Amino acid sequence: KAIVWLDTRTAETVQKLTQGAKGGKDRFRETTGLPVSTYFSAVKMKWLIDNVQEVKKAVDAKTCMFGTIESWLIYNLTGGRNG
Repeated sequence: KAIVWLDTRTAETVQKLTQGAKGGKDRFRETTGLPVSTYFSAVKMKWLIDNVQEVKKAVDAKTCMFGTIESWLIYNLTGGRNG
Protein backbone atom coordinates (compact mmCIF):
# COMPACT_ATOMS: atom_id res chain seq x y z
CA LYS A 1 0.00 0.00 0.00
CA ALA A 2 3.01 2.30 -0.16
CA ILE A 3 2.69 5.55 -2.07
CA VAL A 4 5.98 6.35 -3.76
CA TRP A 5 7.47 9.36 -5.48
CA LEU A 6 6.37 8.44 -9.01
CA ASP A 7 2.83 7.48 -7.95
CA THR A 8 0.19 9.06 -10.18
CA ARG A 9 -2.87 8.20 -8.07
CA THR A 10 -2.69 11.82 -6.91
CA ALA A 11 -3.18 13.29 -10.40
CA GLU A 12 -6.83 14.16 -9.71
CA THR A 13 -5.85 16.01 -6.52
CA VAL A 14 -3.18 17.92 -8.43
CA GLN A 15 -5.73 18.88 -11.07
CA LYS A 16 -8.16 20.13 -8.40
CA LEU A 17 -5.44 22.21 -6.73
CA THR A 18 -4.19 23.77 -9.95
CA GLN A 19 -7.24 24.14 -12.19
CA GLY A 20 -8.34 27.76 -12.19
CA ALA A 21 -5.95 28.64 -9.35
CA LYS A 22 -3.79 31.74 -9.57
CA GLY A 23 -0.35 30.51 -10.56
CA GLY A 24 -1.59 27.08 -11.60
CA LYS A 25 1.01 24.44 -10.79
CA ASP A 26 3.26 27.18 -9.39
CA ARG A 27 0.72 28.46 -6.85
CA PHE A 28 2.80 27.23 -3.87
CA ARG A 29 6.27 27.47 -5.43
CA GLU A 30 7.19 30.69 -3.60
CA THR A 31 6.43 29.06 -0.25
CA THR A 32 7.59 25.49 -0.86
CA GLY A 33 10.06 25.79 -3.71
CA LEU A 34 8.11 23.07 -5.52
CA PRO A 35 5.38 23.04 -8.15
CA VAL A 36 2.14 21.24 -7.35
CA SER A 37 2.65 17.82 -8.90
CA THR A 38 2.16 14.14 -8.19
CA TYR A 39 5.67 14.27 -6.66
CA PHE A 40 4.58 16.82 -4.01
CA SER A 41 4.42 15.13 -0.56
CA ALA A 42 1.41 17.10 0.66
CA VAL A 43 -0.63 15.85 -2.29
CA LYS A 44 0.27 12.27 -1.36
CA MET A 45 -0.79 12.93 2.24
CA LYS A 46 -4.13 14.34 1.05
CA TRP A 47 -4.66 11.28 -1.15
CA LEU A 48 -3.92 8.92 1.74
CA ILE A 49 -6.36 10.74 4.05
CA ASP A 50 -9.07 10.66 1.40
CA ASN A 51 -8.55 7.06 0.23
CA VAL A 52 -7.18 4.95 3.08
CA GLN A 53 -9.68 4.47 5.89
CA GLU A 54 -7.00 3.58 8.47
CA VAL A 55 -5.16 6.82 7.74
CA LYS A 56 -8.38 8.86 7.98
CA LYS A 57 -9.17 7.25 11.34
CA ALA A 58 -5.66 7.98 12.62
CA VAL A 59 -5.91 11.61 11.47
CA ASP A 60 -9.28 11.97 13.21
CA ALA A 61 -7.83 10.39 16.37
CA LYS A 62 -4.77 12.69 16.13
CA THR A 63 -2.46 9.65 16.08
CA CYS A 64 -1.37 9.89 12.45
CA MET A 65 2.14 11.04 11.63
CA PHE A 66 3.51 11.95 8.21
CA GLY A 67 7.10 12.52 7.24
CA THR A 68 9.99 11.67 5.01
CA ILE A 69 12.30 8.71 5.51
CA GLU A 70 14.72 11.13 7.16
CA SER A 71 12.13 12.24 9.72
CA TRP A 72 11.23 8.59 10.42
CA LEU A 73 14.89 7.72 10.98
CA ILE A 74 15.44 10.67 13.30
CA TYR A 75 12.24 9.87 15.20
CA ASN A 76 13.32 6.26 15.73
CA LEU A 77 17.01 6.95 16.41
CA THR A 78 16.13 9.50 19.09
CA GLY A 79 13.68 7.27 20.92
CA GLY A 80 10.42 8.21 19.21
CA ARG A 81 7.79 9.43 21.65
CA ASN A 82 10.10 8.66 24.55
CA GLY A 83 13.06 10.52 23.03
